[in-house]
Amino acid sequence: MISAEQQQRLQRFADAVRASPHNLVSPGAREVLWERHVLESVALSRLLPAAEPGTRLLDVGSGGGFPGIVIAVMRPELAVTLLESRQKKVDFLRGTADDLALSTVVLHGRAEQLARDDDHRGRYDLVTARAVAPMTRLIPWTLPFLVTGGLLYAVKGQRWREELEEAAVTLRRYGGRVVLTPDDPVPAVPDAPRTVIVTQDPLPA
Repeated sequence: MISAEQQQRLQRFADAVRASPHNLVSPGAREVLWERHVLESVALSRLLPAAEPGTRLLDVGSGGGFPGIVIAVMRPELAVTLLESRQKKVDFLRGTADDLALSTVVLHGRAEQLARDDDHRGRYDLVTARAVAPMTRLIPWTLPFLVTGGLLYAVKGQRWREELEEAAVTLRRYGGRVVLTPDDPVPAVPDAPRTVIVTQDPLPA
């Protein structure tokens, strides 16, 4: 259920994406922005676990704000941080967060570098990544941010099975364990995007 206030915020966000000169989404995506990008991100926000206020979430490769901005609107109990490498998109995300009165933090940097920073390594309970990179690259860019027992929500394309097979060694190296795949339906979120969920197990000594 989307409240009237959330609907208004999401619509303002979608309008800002369409109006931006920075090509935040492809021309074709603009035509289905609400159905394909906003509502998919809303469904992902519902797939995330129930959380205590202040639970820390990092959205890696936030781009135009999907899903990070949408999650911040839909799940105000989460402390959402967005990570984006391109300055123009960082500026857009910061301006949009301010316009929507979100307490979202926006970081400018690359995941593979920030993951080695003690201020961020092992500091987040949840990490999201939507269409960022194949799993072999995504795992080193995301799992180091998680606390032990934390969860990565990776929204993937149709090749997710092949990606998981190719990433099996990398998963073990980084202490990752798959806990849910798109083959595992979630009745409470029937419209959930194609998502691979990975938990961060303790790393071997």
